[in-house]
Amino acid sequence: MRPAPLPDQLPAAFTVAEAFVHGVACKRLRAKDLSSPFHGTRAREALADAERLRLLFDAVPAHAFVCGITAAAVWRLPLPTVVDTDAWATPRIGVPQHETRVRRDGVVGHRLAVDDGDIRFESGVALLSPARTWIDVSRTLTPSHLLALTDALISRRRPMASIAELADMHERFRGGRGSRARERSLELADEGAESPRESMLRLILIDAGLPAPECNVEIWDGPRFVARVDMLYRDLGLIIEYDGDHHRDPDQWSRDQIRRAELEALGYRYTTVTRRDFDDPEALVRRIRRMLAAA
Repeated sequence: MRPAPLPDQLPAAFTVAEAFVHGVACKRLRAKDLSSPFHGTRAREALADAERLRLLFDAVPAHAFVCGITAAAVWRLPLPTVVDTDAWATPRIGVPQHETRVRRDGVVGHRLAVDDGDIRFESGVALLSPARTWIDVSRTLTPSHLLALTDALISRRRPMASIAELADMHERFRGGRGSRARERSLELADEGAESPRESMLRLILIDAGLPAPECNVEIWDGPRFVARVDMLYRDLGLIIEYDGDHHRDPDQWSRDQIRRAELEALGYRYTTVTRRDFDDPEALVRRIRRMLAAA
């Protein structure tokens, strides 16, 4: 027997409380055509990550907000793939310290110290500001991933916080978990970095005792623009480029070769780094060190 139709007023995803308002019986809400993404919610169809999170917020207290890695995911900050997946699958939900922590299956609840300015609204939910989110994730991310996230926050292409704002936020929480990692990220952050791999590569070089390269530098031949390169040791004329998977495209590969030939014709030395180089960072550092010494 097919379940009775639901009222037209109910959206594709709704709370049990909403269903009761529209006269839906408990038995109908247990029918197999409905899923229960979270306790107290129902959905008629599969939900995208953001839709699922908005549904959860219809069921939690009004003072709750997204925090931790889930806030970072909502802000579209770079996270390791496995962390990003977990952030959406098991949302991190915070409440002010004086409130009762959210407890329900599929949710990780936290009680956090927040000021009024720490909470923003994005994609239909309340969540920690980018700078306050940085404090949260600094407690769990590795140094390289935290630097990548810090670079993304202050990126000149899409700035979400200033270095001064991050420094002020760090002072508020100085001495707590993640404090040392934040200090180092503030010291090494570069608004010119444009990808997580660039940030991670820069940290590998710095940790090996090499100077920090300039990030995303424009190269000109007099009045003619030639290229914008990922990293540059200007005094030594060494260019380092990180090639992601999109560089495998034949047309892109051809453009890369023309670009490289132009740069080498101007006297620059050039080396390419791929994700496989991160499997053996010591070998990568030896290569860069030899090229710097030769220059």
